[in-house]
Amino acid sequence: MSDHFHIVFAPGLPWVALETLGAIAALLSAYALRAKAKGALWRIAAFALLLLALANPSLIAEKREALKDTALLVIDDSASIKIGDRATQAQKAADAITQKISAMDDLTLETVHVKGTDETDLFEAVQQKLSGLSRDRLAGIIAITDGEVHDKPETPLNAPFHALIAGHKNEIDRRIVIKEAPAYGLVGKSVKLTLRVEDAPKQQSEHATITFRRDDGTEQSFDAPVGEDVHFEAPIGHAGANLFAFSTATLPNELTPINNTAAVSVSGIRDRLRVLLVSGQPHIGGRTWRNFLKADPAVDLVHFTILRSPMKMDTVPNTELSLIAFPVHELFEVKLSSFDLVIFDRFRQQSLVPDEYLENIAKYVENGGALLISNSTDTAVPPLTLSPLARILPTEPTGRLLTNRFVPDLSEAGQRHPVTSALPTDMPREKWGPWFREVEARAKKGEVLMTGINGSPLLVLDHVGNGRVAQFLSDQFWLWSRGYENGGPQAEMLRRVAHWLVQEPELDETALRAHGDLTEQGWQLTITRQSLHDSSADISVIGPDNQTTHATLAPSNQPGILTATMPVKDTGLYHLNDGKKDLFVMVGPKDAPEFGDIRATSDVLAPIVKSSGGGTFWLDDHPDGPSIQRVS
Repeated sequence: MSDHFHIVFAPGLPWVALETLGAIAALLSAYALRAKAKGALWRIAAFALLLLALANPSLIAEKREALKDTALLVIDDSASIKIGDRATQAQKAADAITQKISAMDDLTLETVHVKGTDETDLFEAVQQKLSGLSRDRLAGIIAITDGEVHDKPETPLNAPFHALIAGHKNEIDRRIVIKEAPAYGLVGKSVKLTLRVEDAPKQQSEHATITFRRDDGTEQSFDAPVGEDVHFEAPIGHAGANLFAFSTATLPNELTPINNTAAVSVSGIRDRLRVLLVSGQPHIGGRTWRNFLKADPAVDLVHFTILRSPMKMDTVPNTELSLIAFPVHELFEVKLSSFDLVIFDRFRQQSLVPDEYLENIAKYVENGGALLISNSTDTAVPPLTLSPLARILPTEPTGRLLTNRFVPDLSEAGQRHPVTSALPTDMPREKWGPWFREVEARAKKGEVLMTGINGSPLLVLDHVGNGRVAQFLSDQFWLWSRGYENGGPQAEMLRRVAHWLVQEPELDETALRAHGDLTEQGWQLTITRQSLHDSSADISVIGPDNQTTHATLAPSNQPGILTATMPVKDTGLYHLNDGKKDLFVMVGPKDAPEFGDIRATSDVLAPIVKSSGGGTFWLDDHPDGPSIQRVS
């Protein structure tokens, strides 16, 4: 710190006026001296004092202190820096640099950490930090990074930029790249994927063995040429997300296996949902089904109302008939398997459909088909109960027809089942309108989701073989569609039942799901399981290293959902099993630039270092960082 003095003028008149007065005074003084007038010197002194007073001088004393320059230390904390011993190298160099700069009297150190999971935006973090610093006092920027930076600036930096590269020269890495993959695919069809195995810095072998895994647990292996595109047909097995994972073995001395696995998710969609609706006795709610199904443009509806028996003998020429015979053979023998869903609405058999065709429907369901029965409330014993379909129906009628005003309610299972659990969300139950009749029945299997009079079953769902069955014990949901006394969530109820029947994954009552997330503590696996009755569940988790751990799921704040979160050490493909279902889930980056070419490199930052007058240093050669000297 030093003292400095100087005089500052603050004239009361403009300088032009003072200069004019000074000039006049100088002329008068010169004339007085030339004429040798008495008192000339006193007049000159008076003029000088007057002009000095008008200039208003002040004596300023200043104490000055030199400000320190600033050095900016940028530490890469992105996901790729955690590979191998890079983080250890970076931390050791950061500690050494901090210690060296702290010992300098004319330099202060500012530190910024760069986070990143999918990519490293190092220069964005630098610019944000510089916005709060004086650019005139910036001595230089030191970046400790592996060189995987994805936001190189367009304009040059105004200070020397030095890159300290963590990692090792000539690292070996192999990766699988999914080059082309569609976002959607038709259920039952295959999609074409294009992938490639790449080695760096040079090809390590001619071929690589790739293991292909699907989310249903199936897997297969095949050889692929290294460095060439490989086309692969992947089947879309179900609606919703279909996970396909490809992995290859780790090379000797390979940097990391983190990118030896690549996964892609393809959404399975149905081309068209083909529905066969068979109506029996006409009734006031007959159009409810038709309106509901025709409202969805993705539904192909075939609707028949049986008004004329196929066995009826008639001598009237077909060209003169108003009603054609019901095509029972074509629908229930020839084309039955082409339908995704069969609905019987108030069907009264009366020998309209022979037993051998009803047997075909039972086998159709057992082989993976879907059947929905909406019973008529005109009779206490539904006719199909006495048919071959009885073995797949979930209820058995008692022979009583219940009539009374009631509001449908959700059973305990219904409050947890994804088909009905959300119905009160769409419309609060206290606003639901009443129904008045139902067939009394006893549930012999399946799950009762909705109840009616005296808690009797109203909606029952059941798994039959590879297929599914749903049964309504009342046909009065049309009252909701007409808005009777506020109506009810009829459309959403029917939609969810129909989608459950065709096995939409989001409505599976025993669904096992998982996903990986990157937190500040590292990767973690979040597991959820849908359950109708369990209060806990034990899940075995097999990691990429084939080691098995266990996770215990506990109830969440959502009815029917059990959940658990567990940290995972490695990224890659995880295999989950709850005793009934298998699930494969990819934990780790998917198509992230951070995990593309994962080798440490100085090439990306080289142009910036050169243009700024900085230097590049590998921490392999400088474990404590380069020597730091203050250059004036």
